[in-house]
Amino acid sequence: MKWRFLKYMLGLSVLSWQVIIGNFVGAAASDEMRTMRFKAKSPDEGTLWQEQARMKLFELMMGGEKPEKTALNPVIIKREFLPDRNCFLEEITLNSLPDRKVHAWLAIPKDIPEGGLPAVLALHGHSGTGEQIVKGEGLYWYGKHFVDNGYVVASLDIGQHDLQHENWTLMGERTWDALACLDYLCSRPEVDKERVGTAGLSLGGETVMYVAALDERLKIAVSSGWLTTVANMKNGHCPCWNFPGLEEHFDFSDIFACVAPRYLITQIGLQEKAPGGFPIDIAREAFKEIQQAYKVFGVEDRYFLDVHDGGHIFEGKLPTEWFNKVLKP
Repeated sequence: MKWRFLKYMLGLSVLSWQVIIGNFVGAAASDEMRTMRFKAKSPDEGTLWQEQARMKLFELMMGGEKPEKTALNPVIIKREFLPDRNCFLEEITLNSLPDRKVHAWLAIPKDIPEGGLPAVLALHGHSGTGEQIVKGEGLYWYGKHFVDNGYVVASLDIGQHDLQHENWTLMGERTWDALACLDYLCSRPEVDKERVGTAGLSLGGETVMYVAALDERLKIAVSSGWLTTVANMKNGHCPCWNFPGLEEHFDFSDIFACVAPRYLITQIGLQEKAPGGFPIDIAREAFKEIQQAYKVFGVEDRYFLDVHDGGHIFEGKLPTEWFNKVLKP
């Protein structure tokens, strides 16, 4: 009887160690798959990693390499003055590639000081439009809010569409279109190109992540309704976020790490739920990883997790405060 009990306990011990070792190996394998995980220990290592991460993102998203910039060839479709808002609205098209057109809108305050105004690339979510952003309609009130507070605002249509280019991804075309719109925004005489930020909700928050990661001209970024993980996005979300090679190399916290040491606000509502949403407990875990990158660069005070009481919405208090601090010194 004692011998049987000893064998039983020994078996449990072996099984326990197998579980522990199995979990360790599984975690190690997961880390090995995520080849571009942020692991830098110094600012120099962090900067080098960011350069490599950006090139990998261009490679995965945009046909194997960073695309060549093309002549924007902007065309103003219409321009109107809104006396109640003391600003101009412009509907435009421009080229992001020689054979690809972007439809966008600008809102420009009437009174432009010498040296120009700060500017915001403001992005909408699924089913939204750039027009809704500049007019401040529905969930996208924040576009009008920025204009009314003295910013030039540009927005483009980044919704669902058929892929135009072979070996590109949907997020690749969306992001490159947004970067072309940023180029145009920075070229406008009304804009001080040294004072530009970006903000967006949902799909717009996702696109903000990529645009801010890839373009260092952006001094501050607000990604609302997006802070999450690849694993969560596999749980009830549409598949448009995914593309070959993404999870083998990155989680979203790594992409956000490319924004450091610039200012970053990630915003989540307490009413977000899974599946299909962006729950706060998952956001907090991603926040810790991004925070580590800011710690390496010595600027932990430039990254914020802004938690509000609502659901899948853009909350304006902290973004407004920090846009004004960073872009209106």
